[in-house]
Amino acid sequence: MRPGTNQGTAAAHRRASLCGVFAALLLAVACGAPPPDAGPAGAAPAARTANGPASGSDSGIGPLAEPERCADNRDAAESLPAARVRGDAVNAIRERGQLRVGIDLNSYLWGYRQPDNTEIVGFDIDLVQAIAVDLLADPSPDITYLAIPTDQRIEALRTGQVDMVVRTMSITCERRERVAFSTAYFETGQQLLVPNGSEITGFDESLAGARLCRADGSTAERLLERQDHGAEVIRVPNHLDCLVRIQLGLADALMTDSALAAGHVAQDPSMHMVGEPLTRESYGVAMNLANTDLVRWVNAVLEDYRAGGWLTSYNQWLADYLYDPRRDPPPAPPEPLYRE
Repeated sequence: MRPGTNQGTAAAHRRASLCGVFAALLLAVACGAPPPDAGPAGAAPAARTANGPASGSDSGIGPLAEPERCADNRDAAESLPAARVRGDAVNAIRERGQLRVGIDLNSYLWGYRQPDNTEIVGFDIDLVQAIAVDLLADPSPDITYLAIPTDQRIEALRTGQVDMVVRTMSITCERRERVAFSTAYFETGQQLLVPNGSEITGFDESLAGARLCRADGSTAERLLERQDHGAEVIRVPNHLDCLVRIQLGLADALMTDSALAAGHVAQDPSMHMVGEPLTRESYGVAMNLANTDLVRWVNAVLEDYRAGGWLTSYNQWLADYLYDPRRDPPPAPPEPLYRE
């Protein structure tokens, strides 16, 4: 069992699983594939692409897209200054002696069950462990994981089902109206994923008539509401459902964060990314708007995590699929942005 977990937590993990049988079988088959020497076609944040750049210029979305700025002209990824100050939210977690976290069990490399021992692992899970160790002042913290679909992340926070969501959740101005975010811990962008041999070349007219899948509640949903290039948009609860549909011949392409798409390529080497990332997005830890003390505490943890744990986790989970030393700058976490 990974350091920082315990038997009670493992039992909670098993109770929390919402993975479908098919998804579990898919992971069991695909996760054993060895990584390619130089990574697959397509990556994030400096994506390596198979068929050149996407057009996207007619919709105002393209590979040079800037980070989203909100109505107050602030960057969407700005957060409260870091501080380990105990308030109501932090005190409630410490008195409970347990951290409740919403995660994804369907994202290979980010948050998933290992098929051989059912342990929950991934880049996001390493971050959860770091937060829990610090917040609970316990090297083996008690963590309850709740697997939640993409479109239920915000509701789980607003209703208090979880203390935070660590689930490759992009920080957007719209979401900031309903939940609070930490500073950014990863940068990515929306990108298309297609099977080898596909005639789809990017986010352009080659999508006309294609069945394009995306997850409800994702930033891909918002992008495709603005422009779909004539594609038939298929809605599903989670992005892994899109990969399964492509494998069953029920969809022709999927759109998701390029970092998540790299996980799909790792699962299924018959897939590849096309075009370039269409947006610039940052992942953040999401929390209830009222829990400002918890936001500040998580930001303080992230300050330390960027200095060491981030790169260790990146090298373990993502480097083989997102980093090509022949053409990419050395991987590094995004710099935090704070607002007073």
